[in-house]
Parts: sequence; structure tokens; C-alpha cells
Amino acid sequence: MTLPLPARRLAAALAACGLLGTPALAAPLPVVVDKVLLQQPSVRSAQALLRAAEAQITQVRSDFLPSLGLSYRNSDARDETQGRPVDRNVRRSDASLRWNVFNGAADTHRLRAAGFTRDAADADLDSVLEQVAFEITEAYADVVRLRQTMTSLQGTIARQEKVEANVAQRVDAGRISSAELDLMHVRLIQSRTLLGQLRAQLGTAEYRYRLLTGEAPDDLITPGIRPTDRDADMDALVERIHERNPRLRAALQRSSARKADIGVARGSFFPAVDLSINKRLDNSTLPVPVSDTDRAAQLQVSIDIPLGGKNLGRHSEAVERHQAAQADADDLLLKVSREITDLYRQLGEAREIAPLTERRVIAAQRVAAAYELHFEAGRRSLNDLSIAQEDLFNAQRALIENRAQQTTLQAQLLSLAGELRETLRTRYQPVPILPELLGTTPYNPALAAAPIPVVEAPPAPEMELSPAITSTAAGTSTPPVSVTAKETDAAGPEQRLAAWAAAWSAGDFSAYRDFYLPDFQPGKGRSTAEWENERRLRVTQAQSPSVRIDKLKLRQLNAERMSTRFVQHYSAGHYRDTVRKQIDWVKVDGQWRIAAETVLALPPASQVGATP
Repeated sequence: MTLPLPARRLAAALAACGLLGTPALAAPLPVVVDKVLLQQPSVRSAQALLRAAEAQITQVRSDFLPSLGLSYRNSDARDETQGRPVDRNVRRSDASLRWNVFNGAADTHRLRAAGFTRDAADADLDSVLEQVAFEITEAYADVVRLRQTMTSLQGTIARQEKVEANVAQRVDAGRISSAELDLMHVRLIQSRTLLGQLRAQLGTAEYRYRLLTGEAPDDLITPGIRPTDRDADMDALVERIHERNPRLRAALQRSSARKADIGVARGSFFPAVDLSINKRLDNSTLPVPVSDTDRAAQLQVSIDIPLGGKNLGRHSEAVERHQAAQADADDLLLKVSREITDLYRQLGEAREIAPLTERRVIAAQRVAAAYELHFEAGRRSLNDLSIAQEDLFNAQRALIENRAQQTTLQAQLLSLAGELRETLRTRYQPVPILPELLGTTPYNPALAAAPIPVVEAPPAPEMELSPAITSTAAGTSTPPVSVTAKETDAAGPEQRLAAWAAAWSAGDFSAYRDFYLPDFQPGKGRSTAEWENERRLRVTQAQSPSVRIDKLKLRQLNAERMSTRFVQHYSAGHYRDTVRKQIDWVKVDGQWRIAAETVLALPPASQVGATP
């Protein structure tokens, strides 16, 4: 298909700007930020202003040095000597050195003002860099959010179309009223209208991402930032932002520069003392006059005393500008404090309700699946089923928006503290939403709390109870959290298992991951990376997790292999479950590592903790 001329021109312009090209796999968010940050126009402008401020310092420093003057004169003149005209040629060269030795320290204050202005420009550059990094993060998260929402809505539309076909058959058979079919038409029109709106929003978000990064937004994964303990202390966070906020630092530096300008204005009240040295280097006059100066040297000291009200007005202006700059800094401090408080509370609420959004999706999946069966059996109306399907989409949408909101709020707080770029390099971690939560099949929460079964376990032979771990079998809790993988490398599988449970309970994913083989295969078609992302999410984001092991049995397969079976009791927040597990261990370089992990029995419904 041939594009019209305006469209071809637009495409050519976008290609010239690097906005169109062959789709490629998108780099992780930190790589994208580092790659395109310095290319942004606002960043280049801030860099130019910083260089201009540095050049201004060089100009001010030159005022401390003396000025050297050289003059040369070559003139032809007609003079009269005793009534007789004489053509005379004069060639003369002079040198002068002038130095301001005192001006009321005005130059010193001017240099301080230029230094503060340079520091303010440097803080402005940091502010622009952090703001652009946040904009890229926000655009990245926005594209992911809209794509996931569209996927969920498309699944809802597919289910509604399936129900519509079922209802149409019943209407044709005369079993139900045609009004039921009209109801499904209304629901589908609403869903397709919303899909069109989301598609338009996604197009805008993808175009914005291209403008910011110059890359196609392909294969983006839900971004996330690993929280730290210091982020949980609001007072410490506010204090840190007050100290490091680039905009606030720039405002304070400008206030200091205006204060230094007052010193410059005060210097104008003092007399200016200049020292000058003048010397005649050469003098040649033809014909030679009766009297002239061929060689001369002169030392001169001059004092200029300012009069009038000009300097008073300059001083008053400097004082008022300093007060205005200080008031601007105080006003910015109040705005930043209010912004921090609002963002921190929003982030806290988003994290608080995050587990509830997952439970809402799980419950909505079950309700929608049950209502479909009830509708087929004639126990639920079509209106009940369509409302249940819509509730499922709304629950999935709330989960998606909650994840995106957490990322953008945390990124905005870090941007205020001037730490976003560094944090993206050190604490970035993708947090993809489990595909099961965005699907329609009822999702078992036991699989979200416990590790996913890696294989279907065959009936296991009987195992002897190890005497060394009788206390654990009796129900003793796991060892203290301080036990790490490195400390238990030389221990047997029973000690390693206790340390594994302790690392999980502590939410320490790094220590938890160390217990598995580096190339651990989770099975069921999943890759090691997918398993790591899923387990990182479950281990680090659980609320007060607790893992307790009892009824442990060991089976020695050979010198390098061991199998353990036990009952695992897991709790996190309001969730509880109990499962029977098997973990197979392999000795690698003298260290026991987990080679396979299997859930042998899922918990009965009575053991799963319900949401209060």
C-alpha cells in the first residue's frame, strides 16, 4: 500500500530523527536511561549553561590581574617655526601598566557570586538528569501497563464473545428472551469501546517512549526497584531529600550568589585606588624640534571617590534580590516537603494493598469460572455472569495499575533525592506479573506462596527418619535467620534445608538462590530466568513470611545424591498453607545443592488462609 504524500513526509522526518527503524529487542530500563540521557535537549541545554557559568568565573578572575597598554603614534603635521612652515613627522611609542589595588573587595565578592552561580548551574544539570530519568521510567512503565491492560481486556472480550455465541443459540432455540442477547451486545460494545481508548492511549505512550529514547518499545518487562530499609523511614527520607534535592540545592546556591552581590554593591561605597606606571619607549621627530621628551617613566596613584545615589540604589537592589531568592528557596522547600509527604503516603498505600489486589484477582477468577458453570446449569443469570467477567477484568486492571504505580512513585521519590540514576544501576529488578494472574483459569494461591512443582513426583519409597533431625520432625522452628548458604556449605542436607527455610523466611533472595544449582531447571517448559524472576517476587515481596519444616525424612541415594521429604508450613500476611514436599540434593564440589523441588500434595481448602 502506498502512503499519501503527507504521510510519507512524516515517516521520512521520523526516520531522520531515529524514531523509525527495524524493531529490535528493548534493552533493560537502566541501559536505556544511561544510553539516551545525555542526548536529551534539556540535558544539553543545562550542560551549556554550566559551561557558561564556568566561563564567567574565568572572566571575574581576570579582574584581579593588571592591565597592560601599548600605544604607537605615527603622524605627519605642518608646524610653523618663527613664521616659517615646517613639515614634521612624529613617531612615538608608549607603554602603561594599570592595576586596581583596592575597590572595597568588590572583585572578591563578584568571584564568590560567580562560584555560587556555577554550583547552581551544576545542581540544575543534576535536576534535569534526574527528571529525564524519571520521565523515561514513567514512559517505560506506562507502555507496559497499557499493554498488560489491553491483554486482559482482550481476554475478557474473547470470553464475552463465547458467551454471546452461547446466548444466540439459546435465543434461536427459543429457550431465553432476545433481551439477553441485547445485554451481551451492550457489554461487548462497552468492552470494545474501552479497548479502542486503550489502544489510542498505548499509541501515544509508545510514541512518547520513542521520542525519549529513540528506540522501539519492544518486549518491555514490568520494571521494579528493590526497596531498602532506609526507604521505610520517612523522617530519614525527608531529611535526605532536603539535603540532596537538586532543585533545592540550586535555589540555595542562587540565594548565596545574591548575597555575594550585596558585597559587590557595598564595595562601590569605598574609594577605588588604582596604581599605574607609564613609560615612553621611543620618540622620533623629524625635523627635530627645539624641545621634546624622548624617554620618560611615570608612577601614578589615583583615587576615585564615588558620589551620588547610584551606589545606594545598587545596594538596595542587591538586598531585595537576595531576599527574593531566599524566599524562593523557602517556598521550594515547602513544596518539596509537601510533595515528599504525598508521594510517600501514596507509595505506602500502594504497597499495602498490593497483596490484596492479587487476592482480588484470584477470587474474581474463581467467581467468574463458577458463574460460567452456574449459567450453563441455569443457576445464574446472564447479568450475573457478565458482571463477574467485568469484575475479573477490573481486578486484573487494578493489579496492573498497582504495580506501575509503585514503580513510578518510588522513582519519583528517588528523583527528588537525586538518586534515581544510581538506584537504577544498583537496585533495578524486573517484577513481571505472573501470567496465571492475568489469565482466566482459577489460580491456586498455594502455588503463589510455595515453589512451583518442578516435576510430577512418582510414588516415593519409604524413608527412614534421620536421628540427627528428630527435633525438627517434632515441630521445632527453623534456625535463626543469620544462617546463610556459605555458612552451611559444609553441612549435610538437613542443616542446609533448615538454612534454606531461614533464608526464605528472612526474604533474602540472594541467600535463598544460593541453595540451588546455578543452572537449576524448574521444569514444565520454564527457563531458569523465568523461575528466578518469579521466586524473587515471591520471596522479597511477601509480608512477614514464615517457613516451618517438620516430619523430615532422608533417603541416601548414593554418595553424591540425597533426597529429603518433609511437611512445609508457610504463612505470609493473612495467607496460610501446608504442603508436602520433596527436595533432591546433589553434592557439587563438596557442597549440597538443590537439583529438584517437588510439591507432592497441595493443601486442602480448609488449610488455606482466607482474606479477612
